[in-house]
Amino acid sequence: MLHPFFSTAFSLMSARKVRLALVALLAATGLISQNGLTQDGVAQRNTPSMNSKPLVGAAARQFPDTRDKIAIFTDQLPTELTDAQWHFISTHYIGTQKMPRSWARHIRQLNPAFIILHYQLALGIGPAPFLEGEKWINDFPAVTQHEDWFLHDDTGHRLLQPDWKWDVMDIRFREGKPQTGFPDYWLSTALQRMRANEDDGCFADSYTQDILMNQLKPGFRWFTDAAANQANWLPQLNQFGAFCDRGFHQQPEHFYYLPNLGGMVTSWDKTTDLLVGDGGMNEGFCAPGPQTYFSVGDWKLQMSRLLNLASHEKIILCQTSIKETDLNHRWFVLGSYLLVKGRHSYLNMMHQSSLEWYPEYNLDLGPYQSEPVADLGTYWNPEWKVFRRDYAKGMVLVNPGETAISIPALGQTMSLVEAASGGAIKGAGQASGALNTSQVQSVTIPAHSARVLLKIH
Repeated sequence: MLHPFFSTAFSLMSARKVRLALVALLAATGLISQNGLTQDGVAQRNTPSMNSKPLVGAAARQFPDTRDKIAIFTDQLPTELTDAQWHFISTHYIGTQKMPRSWARHIRQLNPAFIILHYQLALGIGPAPFLEGEKWINDFPAVTQHEDWFLHDDTGHRLLQPDWKWDVMDIRFREGKPQTGFPDYWLSTALQRMRANEDDGCFADSYTQDILMNQLKPGFRWFTDAAANQANWLPQLNQFGAFCDRGFHQQPEHFYYLPNLGGMVTSWDKTTDLLVGDGGMNEGFCAPGPQTYFSVGDWKLQMSRLLNLASHEKIILCQTSIKETDLNHRWFVLGSYLLVKGRHSYLNMMHQSSLEWYPEYNLDLGPYQSEPVADLGTYWNPEWKVFRRDYAKGMVLVNPGETAISIPALGQTMSLVEAASGGAIKGAGQASGALNTSQVQSVTIPAHSARVLLKIH
């Protein structure tokens, strides 16, 4: 959840820090907009009654089909917007998260299909505030009175995630029922906030063991030893996730449950049920940060797990941070997205702001030629030594390795797509950059990059 005033590129870790810093800032300063919002966030024009109950959730709006398009689900957007920026958001993004109710009502006057998710920590409680309608609130003072809701080590100490300053809650189940009152509390507060915000679902952040292993204070064997984690924590996490998903779907709104599935590169974690919800976010998609890369093995593992989600028609939010001037990195991200894309796959590349656009997003490859399959090896081209996926109007070639791959003969003349510029959407609401093509019969794909080739008719 980022704001344009943060002026440096961020890694996966710093993106989380910016998220918490922005929340604190908004809570402290209030919500101020140049276009239709008062200082307390109430829309001033063409806004439905605050007592109205517009339809939300899957009952009201579906995530759009992405078989033949690149669709962008962006992170938390600014509240101070020009008319041109409002228009750009309504016509270019399919959704966002963590916005006040008045903001949601205004954007849906421009685009009734615009999806907005509530943000809530998946299994922790700390000082970070949450949105409820127009207000930033925090429930830690109330929750901390229920000591039995917190997870403890063998000596009775709470387990703190020190980087993000929240305590791990006791989400364990016994004979199919919660052992403490926290799961019911989490579900009831999430439903209350989604309805107050007029959200369509919930992004449940910090869900997987990635955020816990070897990071808690004090240390506890469940989160320092992989075998102990798989035996004692992950089966409980699966039950908790299923409990939340079921609770959302039992509501008339049929809210979306979308946990943060993390980096999806922990090879020993074969226990977490990544299919537990309606899908989820892959944070650190394709690469952990700007100009940094996973090993080929970890990239393959992440892509394989994403293909499994896509083959089950899950909603996949692929989010990563980039350096806008590194075009090879940008093509690697886009190419990996095209490689694993399913019916409900969404991309978001961020440099300094969530209000950005890159010309690659306008690429028209048409629909993919076949539905995604969970076996990444299906897409390996042994002759060219790259991963390939075919679309109606061309193909994408992905090279996750550390050396460039040259293909001396494509077998036909094709159009190589190149991108120029892109980045922040300023007050005029205009995207910069362009796509250019050149005819080629051979192609070289740099290390950690991808290329898109279009058929010539």
